Amino acid sequence: MTTESHDGGSLTGITIHPIKGCRRVDLDSVVVTKTGLDGDRAWQVVTIPDQDGALGEAVTQRQNAALATVVPVPIDGGLTISAPEVGTIDVKRPDANDVTVHALIGDEVACADAGDEAAAFFTEVLGFEARLAALTPESSRPMRLFRGRLTGFADAAPVLVANMASLDDLVARASEPFGIERFRANLIVTNNEPWSEDTWTDFSIGDTDLVARVEWPRCSVPQIDQETGERHREPALVLRKHRWCDTAEGFSPGLRGMLEGNAMFGIGCTIDPEGAVLSIGDPVAVTATGPPLLDPPR
Repeated sequence: MTTESHDGGSLTGITIHPIKGCRRVDLDSVVVTKTGLDGDRAWQVVTIPDQDGALGEAVTQRQNAALATVVPVPIDGGLTISAPEVGTIDVKRPDANDVTVHALIGDEVACADAGDEAAAFFTEVLGFEARLAALTPESSRPMRLFRGRLTGFADAAPVLVANMASLDDLVARASEPFGIERFRANLIVTNNEPWSEDTWTDFSIGDTDLVARVEWPRCSVPQIDQETGERHREPALVLRKHRWCDTAEGFSPGLRGMLEGNAMFGIGCTIDPEGAVLSIGDPVAVTATGPPLLDPPR
């Protein structure tokens, strides 16, 4: 590990996804919370539990691209949610837990059902019975990947960071264009060094401190247009050619299973301190680096 500090560029994008799998919300500033960024992935669409008490399962864009057309807008006490040909509803965020659901990677999360109107809305969007669940002040989801940390309904990391320089390099090699929003990152940095973020282990953005725990494996979601829900061939092809991980030696068995046989883009991070504010334009300072999992594309 190298601990010499250097310039990592600046923060040029802040994005939260209030409902996991639904449309992003772009922000100028955001507050850091104990689970990541305020308002990020605090709600999740789930299947209907059966009569035997089975838990509701997470519904994502992996199999249900129509979620990309659902637009959640934070309002005082909840969300305004809209979708083409379905309409608009206001949903209040519940105060107390009354249900347990499955998040991704099998975690059971105590949370609250958001009511019948929200259930009818998502049932119409998806074409099968679904409900909307929300985290409450009583909810707590300890992380498996980062021991001692909490997150909301995110896959496995409190914050995902991506670099515009890396996106530009990837698009230049691809068969069709695509935007950074396809990767559903939280923090977008911009510098002149494509793939430099793969080497970051410790860095700061403004008044926050981040620890990069792992380069991020990509599923099929980046193939989905985040405005229309239409599925494309890219960036799957270019990721398979230039960013594929065959082996991840030196990682724990759990992490190796997560990394091997997947393409990488972005870095999964923890972020501190709680209560700090991130703003567009904040400088990025890299304080420690290490060897990347993958070499940069040639």
